[in-house]
Amino acid sequence: MQRAGTTIIQGNLADRHGIEALGFSTSRNAPVVHQRDVTSIARWMEILLKRFYDDEANSLFVQSYDAFYSPGMPQTAVEDIDFYAGIAQKAGGNVLELGCGTGRVALPLAELGFNVTGVDTSGGLLSIAERKAAGIPIAAQRRLRFVQQDMSDLQLGEQFAVVLAPFHSFQHLLTSELQIRALKAIHQHIRPGGRLVLDLVDLHVDILSEKLVLPRSRSAVHEPSGRRYVRNLLNTCYDHFAQTRHDVWHFLEIGKDGETLQEETRDLVLRWTHRWELHHMLARCAFSVEAEYSDFRHSPPSYGKELLVVARV
Repeated sequence: MQRAGTTIIQGNLADRHGIEALGFSTSRNAPVVHQRDVTSIARWMEILLKRFYDDEANSLFVQSYDAFYSPGMPQTAVEDIDFYAGIAQKAGGNVLELGCGTGRVALPLAELGFNVTGVDTSGGLLSIAERKAAGIPIAAQRRLRFVQQDMSDLQLGEQFAVVLAPFHSFQHLLTSELQIRALKAIHQHIRPGGRLVLDLVDLHVDILSEKLVLPRSRSAVHEPSGRRYVRNLLNTCYDHFAQTRHDVWHFLEIGKDGETLQEETRDLVLRWTHRWELHHMLARCAFSVEAEYSDFRHSPPSYGKELLVVARV
């Protein structure tokens, strides 16, 4: 349904799915405005991201999250928990996880004996994390808390020995301004001598000039519920100026007889940060880079792989 007075947006970021998701018309007869006339391209992308991580408990994305992003799934870097635990052990203090989702990292760390605070913008994902936390030992539950906040506007009233941003969560901040704001907020929440660990994609620029070829469909079964989910990647586009990747995902829940029980389409936008750019932002926010790796086995940095940055206050 088109909102009163709205028009179609043209530009390299504005695909049909993203426009219609915001209530704009894609009709050729609609009046045309360009993205330069929109208040902020970054704000447009933030709206899409908020929609992707909305708080509806019955959202199909929220319901299927653990089926696709739990330990043991091929698309999850499950080695990261041991990596983060090692850094937390050396730091010898409490842990803050940013973009904690359903507690995939936070819960195991609490069970290992660390005091963990998990922060996420999605109330739906946090509600799942809290339900999962009820199933771990009582002692671990007491070491764990979840808070719904934005990492670019942290107000926790506490400092931590280690701050983690696993699984590309820092890339959900869609402008360099937001990323710098987040780094400044993080700095205020790290005690002197503490560590910040960022997990990003160390993008190889050649990838941006190639035709993208990705698995366009994946199915998974959520073991506790037995529900079967299918996730299809409908479209991917890069914006080289904004340094963003915009994916359009289609989620389905499939019944035992193969019928589709429910479905929904979601837009996800991520920003890539060049290595030199990240170094500059960290320095601006009073961090010093201590180590960089291309995987959780401490391999040296390599373009086209993960970029794990350990920075010190």
